[in-house]
Amino acid sequence: MAMAVPVTRSGNVGGSHRHEVRAGGLRQWLQEMPLGEFVGTYLHRAPVARPSAAAAAVPLLGWETLGRILAAEPAPDTLVVARGRLVDAPAPRSLEALARLMAAGVGLVLRRTERCDAGLAALAASFAADLGGHVHVQVFVTPGGTHGFGWHHDAEHVFVAQTVGVKDYYFRANTVSPPFERCPDFTLFHHERSPVATARLLAGDWLYIPSRWWHMARCVEDSLSISLGVFL
Repeated sequence: MAMAVPVTRSGNVGGSHRHEVRAGGLRQWLQEMPLGEFVGTYLHRAPVARPSAAAAAVPLLGWETLGRILAAEPAPDTLVVARGRLVDAPAPRSLEALARLMAAGVGLVLRRTERCDAGLAALAASFAADLGGHVHVQVFVTPGGTHGFGWHHDAEHVFVAQTVGVKDYYFRANTVSPPFERCPDFTLFHHERSPVATARLLAGDWLYIPSRWWHMARCVEDSLSISLGVFL
């Protein structure tokens, strides 16, 4: 049985402070939690979720912005995915082409989008200033009722901000993969026995998943998410 990471709602993302939004960064997302407390308690150690604390990220990725990224030159590095598998289909360059894929249950992962959009580049720079290391920004576009990747883990630390729709995340500690593996074997997940935790993200919520933790997500409705990969 999965345990839930609490995401207690204290406000509306679309409330009266929406006009003050900025790219923000981890310090802003943490709100009352000092950066040093996050680093000492959670970084490398445990996931954490915060409701409405990434409200400043919501204007950074909507459908209009996504349309500009899809049409960018050079073309964004795009994976076409559905239900845990890569799909052999051309990457869409417009929202109209994307809509046809999504109607068939197919989504996208756009990699290194900080190269395509100034707002996402500013967000990446802010996280790099707060944590050090290198920061890459991925955009996940997922139709409702589906998922993109299956259970997997990443070498980088992952910070996810939900900007459109509702998405359920599942994650658990990795006790079975060897350290410093060069070619990850995701089939080892079937031997994992660590507890599963969950968090439901709405627009403006964010989630931290430590490096090498197993995770996957399922969409409740059509979803856009910003995923910052922090390499330390």
